[in-house]
Amino acid sequence: MSLALPFVKRQLCSNAHLRYGLVYGRRAQSALMARLVELSNSPSPQPNSATSNTASSTSSGASSGPKKATKKQTGEDTQKKNTPSRNLLEESKIQSFLDHIAETSNTLTLADITRLQPNGHSDPETPEYEEEYNALVDRLCRSFSKKQLHSFIKMLELEGTRRKSPKQHHAVHIIEDGWGWPSLTKVKARKRDWSEILSQSFPLDPRQSFLILGKDGANLHALSNQYNIHIGFTTRPLSLNAEGVRGALKQLEEHIAFVKEDIVEEYQDLSLENPVPPELLHRISRLSGAFTETFGDGKIRISYRRSDPRAAFIAKRLVTHVLCDFESTAGSSILVHIPPEAPLSTPVPSALFALSYALYPFLSSRSLHWNANASGAFRARKVAEWIGFNSMEDVQKSGGLELGRGQILDMEENLADIQQQLFTHLPESSEGRSRVITASFGHVLLTPPSSSYASLIPPLKGSWPLSNLLRWIQEKHIGRLFTPSLPAAVLRSAAQKTQLLHRLIYEARRTDNGQQATHVLEFEMTLPSATINQDGVSELAKSDSNPPHEHIETALNHICRIGNQFVVDLMLPDRPMDIRFSIFDSSVLNEKLWPAELQKYLQDLSLFFHDGEADASPPNAPLILHLQGVEYRLRSSVSVRQTQAHASAPHWDTSISAITESVLDLEVDDKSTLCKITCNEPFTDVNWRAFLKGCDFLSGLRVPTSNKPFV
Repeated sequence: MSLALPFVKRQLCSNAHLRYGLVYGRRAQSALMARLVELSNSPSPQPNSATSNTASSTSSGASSGPKKATKKQTGEDTQKKNTPSRNLLEESKIQSFLDHIAETSNTLTLADITRLQPNGHSDPETPEYEEEYNALVDRLCRSFSKKQLHSFIKMLELEGTRRKSPKQHHAVHIIEDGWGWPSLTKVKARKRDWSEILSQSFPLDPRQSFLILGKDGANLHALSNQYNIHIGFTTRPLSLNAEGVRGALKQLEEHIAFVKEDIVEEYQDLSLENPVPPELLHRISRLSGAFTETFGDGKIRISYRRSDPRAAFIAKRLVTHVLCDFESTAGSSILVHIPPEAPLSTPVPSALFALSYALYPFLSSRSLHWNANASGAFRARKVAEWIGFNSMEDVQKSGGLELGRGQILDMEENLADIQQQLFTHLPESSEGRSRVITASFGHVLLTPPSSSYASLIPPLKGSWPLSNLLRWIQEKHIGRLFTPSLPAAVLRSAAQKTQLLHRLIYEARRTDNGQQATHVLEFEMTLPSATINQDGVSELAKSDSNPPHEHIETALNHICRIGNQFVVDLMLPDRPMDIRFSIFDSSVLNEKLWPAELQKYLQDLSLFFHDGEADASPPNAPLILHLQGVEYRLRSSVSVRQTQAHASAPHWDTSISAITESVLDLEVDDKSTLCKITCNEPFTDVNWRAFLKGCDFLSGLRVPTSNKPFV
């Protein structure tokens, strides 16, 4: 055994730095050494001394003892000689264990480190997790060398560490990336983020600030609630200021960065000499959700989010509407009607009260059209005669437009004729074309120059003769706007027949700044299940024997007309309402000749009504159409609820068949109501006089007021 001891010591010394020595620790080595020393110090048989002792005992026994004892002792000695000596290294398996260490000293497997992997861990937000994490890092660092830990990282196919990195860094990499434990550093940072309150400012440009705020700043409150922070804006410099915990501010910063990357820009050319007013562009931005601004000469930049392409479509549509509106206003005509001096109900001579007119602020129960001037709108009205019983024109006494006793003047105070004004700007009539004159009732409003605030003070103060008022309108280039309204006679009438229509109006770009007709392409479709009788029952639902698709096909009647249109606005300051006359000289366009964009839109619309899902969105109307080398721009895309009614009034022997329309702009949800009458054959004197009589009736009838005395 003394010979084996040096060998064991050499083996232990040579394997002192092996992995199993590191795994089982110094206590295992000390226990093994103590066991070997104990075995080495135990008594062992000595061959030479045993032989001499046997010989001496034999000789002494031969001289003094009996022979029987000698034979017995001799047998025991022989048995001891035949018994093999014990090998303590083989019995304790120490040698095989040391041999195994020597053979596998340079071999590492994942099982070596997997033995140290815990089955789970505590909640990262609790203090116990930090204790378990640090204990595991310490155990790995004590059990393996840095080289071995780096080898384990390669076996686990982890990336992100270098060979020269600290030993503790290798252990952390294995725990977090190899075993999936949450990062202790991130856990501590997260706790710190949601406990510290900070203030942070985010610089923005106008585009970014608008898209972050949303329409009318609707997103500002939502962001404050979503991230539980206080948000405010400053203009100098333009920035978003936020106050809250660090973690919420980081989330807000990520949201702002995402919005900035999501912004897309498009440019639209303008055909106007004067730029679009900034307040009108601001209104377009609020309605569409896309930021619009002038960019250089004759261009508009539209900024929107890539995730909201419809905002860009609505912005382009509204810009196109503004361009068409400016051109049509410049190309139309405006006239004013002066009634004859009708007999008064008071004996006071009219010479004592010269007729005078003034601008009154227009206040309506319904909001004005979205493109109305924000600084206010005013209507020219006759100044009331306090002694007279009625300051407005009595159409039955004056004869109105039908008899033509009054005067119609243009802005240069020249006499004019409505019918002549309408037909002069149209080309000669040809076969297959129809000319329809429409009279729409409402108010011709004068809009002063743009201002940053609304005012009830008219731009022309005081009362003036009508000639002075017309001269001021022409010299100051005052803009005008026609807003439709329902006459008093129609408010009391009952609806006879109702149908729902979808209408698109396209206008070609004008080539001249003077008064001229506008090239118009009008598409109109009757929507399914829209025709309603006077009892409120859908006429399509009466016939249950027809298949549903036949109902839809019957309802999807459509027509496209193309022609020239001219508009004349007639101011009636002596009446409650004004009139807009328009003539449309058109022909039906065969569907085979339709623009390709319109044909595609009709297919998509039919598919939407036939096979569209309940939550599907209708297709967008094309903004631009090309037909025979002419570019047509979308003027309006509306849904119309059209009703036919017969209007009548007491003390009138007239009953007028009128059409009322409730018009909904599909892009901006702007709703308006109008009343109109038509003259399909304006060439005959009888039809024309009947048409003017209806205009007198609907524009001259006042809304009935209470007869109670004023107190």
